[in-house]
Order: sequence, then C-alpha cells, then structure tokens
Amino acid sequence: MNKTKTPTVDKVAFSLRLPPNMYKKIRARVNEIKENGNYAYSINDFLTEIIEKGLKHEK
Repeated sequence: MNKTKTPTVDKVAFSLRLPPNMYKKIRARVNEIKENGNYAYSINDFLTEIIEKGLKHEK
C-alpha cells in the first residue's frame, strides 16, 4: 500500500517520455517541495497530481 491506498499489483504502469528541459523543470519543482519538508515526494507523485487535477476539471 501507499498514499493512494491502491495495492501495487493493481496499478497500471506506463512510460512517459519528456524532453530534457521539461524533465529538468519538473525535477527542480519536486526538489523545492522536498526541501520544504516532504522528503518522500517524487516525480511520480508530482505527475500523478497533475493528471488527477486535469481529470477533475474534465467532469
């Protein structure tokens, strides 16, 4: 289990290709969040939040 309460076996993995400059921006933003005390935060967490927020706006 993890933050989403979804068992790992039930998760769907997909590869995402980002241009180097976009990856650097995302990594910098994630590092800012980590410096503010959320040490377990990851790029995957960041991207998942963006996708979830985008899907909420579609409803």
